[in-house]
This record gives sequence, C-alpha cells and structure tokens, in this order.
Amino acid sequence: MIIFIKSLHTVIWIIMTGATFYIGYSVITMTFDLLFYISLFLIVSESVVILINSWRCPLTNIARKYTPEDSPNFDIYLPYSIAKYNKEIFSVILSVILLIYIYNLIV
Repeated sequence: MIIFIKSLHTVIWIIMTGATFYIGYSVITMTFDLLFYISLFLIVSESVVILINSWRCPLTNIARKYTPEDSPNFDIYLPYSIAKYNKEIFSVILSVILLIYIYNLIV
C-alpha cells in the first residue's frame, strides 16, 4: 500500500508542479486561458486542503499508517531535500509569480 500512496503522491506533486509553472508562464506572458484558471483552481484548492490539515498533505497522514519511517520523503518519490522543503520552495515560487504579476500590472 505504501508504494501506491508514494506513487499517487508523486503523480499529484508532478501535476501541481506543472500547474505552478503554467501559472508562472501565464503571468509572464500575461495570457490567461482556461488552463491557467484550472491551474489556479488546483493550487488554491491544494493550499486550502493543506491549511485545513495543519500544514500537511492528507496523503502523509494516510501513509504513516503503513510504515514506521519518518523521513520527509517517506511518502513520496522525491529527493530528501525537495521533500523536506517542498512547501517553502513552492511558496517562494508562487510569491515571485505574484510579484511578477503585480509588476506587469503596474508597467
């Protein structure tokens, strides 16, 4: 079961990473199409779920039931450092995207 959870978590991470970078691309080019709004919906939804769940992905809580391991990447197929600082990395990326958007509105 842990292999299934890690695989699912990794696929979701890839989709959310793609959504984040598509939002960045859209902001840089200032072109907002349907895919932009879908990506934005996914990121906002994920953020709400993580906030409601005490800054954890719900899959992490499920994975804990199937393994005693406790490293940052025990529930996802990512390198240790990316898994450990995942929220921080993407918070910075999304903040930069927001700053670029504000800059593009002003200029």
